[in-house]
Amino acid sequence: MKRSKWLGFLATAASLLTLACSAEPAPQLRVVYAGDAGTPHAEGYHALLAEHFDVRSIARNDLAKADLSDADVLIVDGQTMDRSEERIKTLPGAEGVTLETLSMPTVLIGGQGARISDDLNLLLGWRYG
Repeated sequence: MKRSKWLGFLATAASLLTLACSAEPAPQLRVVYAGDAGTPHAEGYHALLAEHFDVRSIARNDLAKADLSDADVLIVDGQTMDRSEERIKTLPGAEGVTLETLSMPTVLIGGQGARISDDLNLLLGWRYG
């Protein structure tokens, strides 16, 4: 009797394992990365994200008018200052970004993420940190 219980248990476990292995793979997460287009920083982020997700990059300054309907997650990144020249200059923020633009799961990183947080009065920007 004991042997038949174990055989039944093993058969059930093998069946479940077979079902789990033959199931369709989960769809890949679709990420839009909005950063400083054309910079090594943005290209590096795109490459890193592409190793794990279906990623599309856009220029952060195009964020307000971008079609994000194909995305599951939005990542907004970017620098606030250009230190490539002798004189440091402040870079403009993304114009026209609203809470509706960020109506999907959104990750705000870097100086531009903090600037957008402040512009939208989110409690995670520089003003509140």
